Amino acid sequence: MTKSLQLRIVAADDERDTREWFGAILPRLGHEVLAVVGTGAELIAACKRHRPDLVLTDVRMPDMDGLDALAAVSPVRAIVLSGYQDAATKERVHALGAFFLPKPVRGDQLQAAIENLFAGDRS
Repeated sequence: MTKSLQLRIVAADDERDTREWFGAILPRLGHEVLAVVGTGAELIAACKRHRPDLVLTDVRMPDMDGLDALAAVSPVRAIVLSGYQDAATKERVHALGAFFLPKPVRGDQLQAAIENLFAGDRS
């Protein structure tokens, strides 16, 4: 996998371990972490403040789920990481134009999804 793709990323998850993982893995993959937040409302605020290239979000979070937050900041490229893999959740993800990754996720899986999402942008 190439590390030439360097993105500015905002990530959201209500689990502290996952937030810490985002903060550690994304720089190792060559990306800039603009913010790592724990709620949907914080995700919206961070996206408005930073205008990221990519958003990573969980689905179920306090105050507002990640998909409602994505809808509020669209259009933005996004990867939704979730343990909820039911058809309705996946349909909502795809309706937003986002990519779905089932949890748990390894760093190489996340980077592959990022590369696939931005594959058409490279010349």
